[in-house]
Amino acid sequence: MIRINVSAANARIPRKVQCDGASSNVLRVVLFVIMLYPVVCIWGAYDDIKNSHLHNILRLEGHDANGEVIERHSIRRGGVDVRYRFSVDGVSYSGHAEIPGHYYRASIPGAHISIRYLPNDPRVNQPSNWEWDWGHIVYFLLGLVILVGAGNLIIVTLRERTLARMGIVVEGKVTGCTTASKPFTVYYEFTTKDNVWMEGNTDMPDECEYGASIPVIYLRGNPKRNDVYPMSGFSDDATDIYEEV
Repeated sequence: MIRINVSAANARIPRKVQCDGASSNVLRVVLFVIMLYPVVCIWGAYDDIKNSHLHNILRLEGHDANGEVIERHSIRRGGVDVRYRFSVDGVSYSGHAEIPGHYYRASIPGAHISIRYLPNDPRVNQPSNWEWDWGHIVYFLLGLVILVGAGNLIIVTLRERTLARMGIVVEGKVTGCTTASKPFTVYYEFTTKDNVWMEGNTDMPDECEYGASIPVIYLRGNPKRNDVYPMSGFSDDATDIYEEV
C-alpha cells in the first residue's frame, strides 16, 4: 500500500506549483476573453456613439429628402442594413445604415425612405427614423456577465494555487462518500497542527471507503480552506513524498 509522507510534503513549503495541462488551457482561454472583451466593447461603443452623435446633429441642423432603397440585408439582432440613394439640387448621393427591422419591413429595393442630411454636406446623412440599437446594450451586458465569471474563475484558481503552494498536509479520515455518479463527493475530517478539528469535502474520480485515511491540505491561517492532497488541477515538485506501508 502506498501513502503520502506528510513530513516530506510539508518540508517543501512553499512548493513549486503549476497548473496541469487542462487547467492551464482553460486559464489561457479565460485570459484571452478578458483581453478581447474591452476591444469589442470599445469598437461597439465607438460605432454607437458616433451614430448617436450624428443623429443629434441631423435632428438639429438637417434637411429632409425622399430617398430610394437600393438594397436591404437582414442582420443580427433583428435589424436591417439598408442602402439607399437620394438627390439634392440634382446631385445624387447614397448612404447606408442599420435600422430596426420593424421600421422598414416593407422597404424592398425601389421603395421610398425618408432621409435626413446636412445641407452643407449631403454626404452626411441618415434615415430619419434611425434610433439607438439597444441590442448592443444586451450584448454588452451579456459580455459583462461572462467577464465577471471569467474574473471569478481566475480568483478561485489563484486561491487554490495559494493553498497548493502554502498549505499544510495532515492525515484526515473519510466520513462519507456519495456513490450516485462520478465524480464522487468525498467528505472528510482532520485535525490541524494547532489541534483544531475541521471537516471538508471535495470531488474525486475514485470512491473512498468510510474511515479510510486520506491526506488533507489546509491553510494555517484559514483551515476552512482545505482540500485533498495532491490537489486536482495542480502539480508540484514533490517526488519523494510517497512511501510503501
